[in-house]
Amino acid sequence: MLDLAIVGGGPAGLAAGLYATRGGLKDVVMFEMGMPGGQITSSSEMENYPGVAAVTDGMSFMAPWQEQCFRFGLKHEMVRVLRISKDGDGNFTIYLEGDQTRRARAVIVATGSTPRRAGIEGEDEFFGRGVSTCATCDGFFYKGKEVAVLGGGDTALEESLYLAKICSKVYLIHRRDEFRAA
Repeated sequence: MLDLAIVGGGPAGLAAGLYATRGGLKDVVMFEMGMPGGQITSSSEMENYPGVAAVTDGMSFMAPWQEQCFRFGLKHEMVRVLRISKDGDGNFTIYLEGDQTRRARAVIVATGSTPRRAGIEGEDEFFGRGVSTCATCDGFFYKGKEVAVLGGGDTALEESLYLAKICSKVYLIHRRDEFRAA
């Protein structure tokens, strides 16, 4: 039985694994389908993360995290978690693809998020080179420029207000006749 199962391998999952293994847990497994590091690994330039003095890319930033975590005993299994259930004895069963199961005394779900894409032409081609999903992360690159934000929910309006403080003009593009934002 695992001492701890961590679902997700981004910064939160890796940090949980580091503190768990350094704290004395012996059998800690992180279930992450791909290479650990999370969404941040797709960033081409990072300069707004605390403690990062030089501009770096997300992949380079996360590489030492993986190395450190694995050095302290965190194990990585590249298998998809389908569901988790709490058993009558207070432990958990983790149901994995391929009809596999693992049991754990504790589970941390650190699956992060995936930005919603608009599905418009050029979006994938220009992602990270003019197309972004995070104004806080990338707004500085558009300082003094005209930008467009797609959407009408809370996030789109919050990002638009943030960008309005640093950009020369912000266009808010929404397909409905009213906003859904609170």
